[in-house]
Amino acid sequence: MEESQSGMKSKRKISNNLLILICLTVFGLSLRVIYTPFEVPIATDGFFSFVYSAKTIFEGSLPIGYTSTNTGWAYVLSLVFTLSGTTEPLHMMNIQRLVSIIFSTIIIIPAFFIFKRFVSDKIALFGCLMLILEPRLILNSFEGHGYALFIFLFVLSLSLFLKRTNLSLIFSFASISFASIIRYEAILLLIPFSIMFFKNYEKKNDILKFLGLILVVSMILVPISFMRIDATQEYCYDSFIGEVCGKDGIMSNFQERIEGTNNVIVLGNPDIDDPIYNSEYPMISHFIILSFSNLLKFLGIILIPYFFIFVGMFIVKIKRKENLKINREYFFIIFSSCIMLLPAIYAYGRGMEESRYVLVLIPLICIISISGIKSVPKISNSKTIMIFLILIVISTSIAFVNVEKRDYIHDKESFLVSQEIIRLTSTTNVYNQDGYIKAASLIEYWPELPEHDKIGKIENEFQKISLKEYETIEELIRQNEDLEFIVVDEMTDIFRELRNETKKYPYLEKKFDSKDLGYVNSFQIYKINYQKLGEM
Repeated sequence: MEESQSGMKSKRKISNNLLILICLTVFGLSLRVIYTPFEVPIATDGFFSFVYSAKTIFEGSLPIGYTSTNTGWAYVLSLVFTLSGTTEPLHMMNIQRLVSIIFSTIIIIPAFFIFKRFVSDKIALFGCLMLILEPRLILNSFEGHGYALFIFLFVLSLSLFLKRTNLSLIFSFASISFASIIRYEAILLLIPFSIMFFKNYEKKNDILKFLGLILVVSMILVPISFMRIDATQEYCYDSFIGEVCGKDGIMSNFQERIEGTNNVIVLGNPDIDDPIYNSEYPMISHFIILSFSNLLKFLGIILIPYFFIFVGMFIVKIKRKENLKINREYFFIIFSSCIMLLPAIYAYGRGMEESRYVLVLIPLICIISISGIKSVPKISNSKTIMIFLILIVISTSIAFVNVEKRDYIHDKESFLVSQEIIRLTSTTNVYNQDGYIKAASLIEYWPELPEHDKIGKIENEFQKISLKEYETIEELIRQNEDLEFIVVDEMTDIFRELRNETKKYPYLEKKFDSKDLGYVNSFQIYKINYQKLGEM
């Protein structure tokens, strides 16, 4: 009878947990959909993935000559676009965004099974709430690139490895393989996973099991690598085995990073425009200082808006040395997360200051946070306090997203202006949000897609003239005779007088004014009359 009641309670508990997870997933997905700018095309990092995936569909194979670095996300998109059957570019970009936000939402499913290893189900579910509402992950998912899928696969591989069944081990190593196709640095996870596998070594046949796991990784990565090499045969480079043509997108990238680090940092021979070129310190010292100072800075930044509360509780727990146990599972997750920080250390040392490089630590920060809550029984056992904490997480997350999200009205109007520009000319000056030129050009000439440049990146045929070297509009025009139109926004200083006293510039004929269309932001397009300019 007692066993029957125990079984009923266990089933009820599982059902309740499943229901809450579903509710959290729906809530997280709904919040993302509400903020997703469906009327604005993708113009940031996700743009390359879109072009690459569209090329893959149109050509029926990997695009020849394009870079093979981190193209796994584009492979996923090409499959999704094929299944969706749509051919309208803006619609396809919105599908790209939706796939990204789905992966950034369902990450809580494998995360829950990790969290519950350290705390009760109730606190583990609270950890899922913090993870799904992490505002940077929310904002990141709108950009349509593969980082959400990468973090999902990272968390999934951890969860499956910790389950320790034969099948889960196979799928955990498979997840590492797929994550490596998305972002090449994920292959580094084989280091902590292999070490922890042998830490649990008990039987002689475990070595055969490990070789089988490596075979699984090879069966996934080798075919993709050969396909990438075949598609990039025109790119040759020197390696320890001599000249090699074609890049596999994983080992070739590591070689480039190692050679770049050795040349720039160890030998001190950076490019003249390198962000760490001008330094009074030795290059390697400057690199290390810059790396770790930026790392600490951005680790502190990602604790905002709510993690700092719970991490603070954990720090107090450490100082008091209360129930502090770093078991194998904890060590494994910390080790794996630190390995994933290596690209961040490299990027920050090269002066690339973005918080996204440390977002892979968010699952670990969630574990630290829920461990901090667990260490304070008065909080974890009080429904009132837990409800209060839930409200804090929800309110601060939404407030952060509202403050940090892009100005989508300005983005939309910038895109519309960019569409107007490419219909008129192929050359103009830089202006605020001119990054939408490439998206507007793609949509205008669809299904024709942009070609690649000498290093495999997307070639931008539209010429944008920088304004930094010029003090007056006349100087800008006279030194760029192929310039036919200029775009005036409300932020650029060189156009300040033109915005206020247009009559002083009779050689500029207004062709477009955003005010006529009721835009919130001010944009004008002027045609240059060189005949009138010559008469002045």
